[in-house]
Amino acid sequence: MNGEYITNQNKSSNMLKSSFSVCPICGNIIHTMGENINSCCGINLPILECELENDEHIINCEIIENEYYISIKHEMTKQHYISFIAYVTNDRSEIVKLYPEQNAEARFFKRGKGIVYTYCNKDGLMNKKISE
Repeated sequence: MNGEYITNQNKSSNMLKSSFSVCPICGNIIHTMGENINSCCGINLPILECELENDEHIINCEIIENEYYISIKHEMTKQHYISFIAYVTNDRSEIVKLYPEQNAEARFFKRGKGIVYTYCNKDGLMNKKISE
């Protein structure tokens, strides 16, 4: 017990190595932590390629009390919307499913460094690293 914090570097069990797939038919979200083959509605789903946030998808993160308040200024119409926001740390993940015509925002209990993922139904998966 020397006080050093050790992060799990094992690729197969580190939550920071997460990947996501989304079914284009039913919108099912599949979260995995290793290589696999996912299928839904009779089709094989590819692992989503993740991009950093951009000018059209800015991920805002505020600390309110002991929570992260995540918001995205993005239209939320039935044709173009943010489908989910996920907060992933090295030992857990949380996903908030969003629907058209609601605000693109979520709150997560503050657990330290991690990655916030957002999925736009037209532009794909984006992420932003969070550090305390």
